[in-house]
Amino acid sequence: MRFWSSWHMDHTGIRPVSPSERTYGFFDLFWNWFGDGANASSWYFGGLLALSGIPFLFWNTFFWTPLIILPWATLAYIAYRYGATTVALARPALGVRGGDLFLGIAETVVQVGWTTVTTYIGSASIVQIWKGSGFSSGPGHTDTSFLVLAILLIGVLQGVVATLGPGAIKILKWISSLLLLVFGGVETYEVLSRWSLSQILSYRHTAPAFSPVQLVDISFINIWTWLQVGDFARFSRTRNVAVWGSWLGIWFGQAWFVLVGAAGVIGLGLASGQLSADDSDPSRLMARLGLSGIALSVIFLSSVSVSASNLYGAGMALLALQNRQGKSPNPTRSLAVVSAVQILTAFIPLMFTSFIQYFIAFLTTIGGIFIPLWSLVLADYLFNRKRNLDAQSLFDPSFHSRYWGRGGFNPAGFFALGVGIAFYYTVPHFFPQAVQMTGVALPTILWTGGMYLITLRWMGEGTVCALEKDAEEEWELQKRGEDV
Repeated sequence: MRFWSSWHMDHTGIRPVSPSERTYGFFDLFWNWFGDGANASSWYFGGLLALSGIPFLFWNTFFWTPLIILPWATLAYIAYRYGATTVALARPALGVRGGDLFLGIAETVVQVGWTTVTTYIGSASIVQIWKGSGFSSGPGHTDTSFLVLAILLIGVLQGVVATLGPGAIKILKWISSLLLLVFGGVETYEVLSRWSLSQILSYRHTAPAFSPVQLVDISFINIWTWLQVGDFARFSRTRNVAVWGSWLGIWFGQAWFVLVGAAGVIGLGLASGQLSADDSDPSRLMARLGLSGIALSVIFLSSVSVSASNLYGAGMALLALQNRQGKSPNPTRSLAVVSAVQILTAFIPLMFTSFIQYFIAFLTTIGGIFIPLWSLVLADYLFNRKRNLDAQSLFDPSFHSRYWGRGGFNPAGFFALGVGIAFYYTVPHFFPQAVQMTGVALPTILWTGGMYLITLRWMGEGTVCALEKDAEEEWELQKRGEDV
């Protein structure tokens, strides 16, 4: 299938995919998520984990991260089973209108935000490497002007790829992931050839930048905010492709770059006798290792690859909002809009005193939205709906839908979501000592899911049926009005 013809599939944002449109095999989806996981922010996170010591680095990478990915991979399964986009997954829990409006807006904003992170890291790294390679800016040129040019270059390229659709992204993922294997392998070899594995493993942390529970919370946010999970999983040929291709791809890609970043930071600490969280910056790390050319290739590829995927998710979310307003879906226009916006937002980190300050502020903000949201969606699917959805109603935007709720909104879902978001943001301020022991992600998951099920119980065991009855009555009233 030619990649420019794949836009026919993108209208599946308003209908389930057909069997002929399920074109992603295991390695297609694996490389898609491997390329997303093997990105500059994973490298950066690896350096932060290294500051907490080797035991916790391994514990987080090989125990916590695979477990954290499992609920996220469940979303991939639901999307595959019903051929649904990420936005559609929220309709049963929030209502047809509520799911489209809340997740459509949130996914658009957050995906553009993630693109801002990767674009800025990539652009800043290119400037750092350019300087470290001995090139002169020349008269009349500053680092800022080169940063602007780098942002424009990466922004335009990844916007073009995203606009071409999932077929073009699939090709890019294959190419970039295989090249990342080569370049990342060179980096891994260079790090291990400079410092023995025994030296790295014997490292003991002295001044971690974050506590272990904070780092686990960041791991939750890193995984659960890959919002395009449904947008790609729906194209999977089989259930195993959707679940294991997503789960293994994101884990392998992220784990590898986390370990490379950690090894590099520890190596620099062994050489200089001093460790710093700033050494997590991939460009600074590679420049100090004398690998500027390799770093340029890796960071450029990972930035474009990851951001094209993020922009596609943002475009599909914006497409759902267009459909909600009754407009004719136009994928090209939606992606053109988000591609233009992400170029502008890439300059936002310049307003902060340090990138790590912006990065943590961004993660904290989006974590408070999507950890409660996915907790709600999974609780609704697994425990309330008993792992069964009405596929026809899932894509029906009218009063006929079983998920219409009341006025298009599910009151119990929005109540639990609001309580979960409030819990995430307020508990660390009122109970800081408890949060230092448990973190905020896991308690938020249990609180949100539990509150949703309790609210349904309080509204009556037949709440779902009652809401569906309300939708039928509302449709009958509208029909009578039209007859008059």
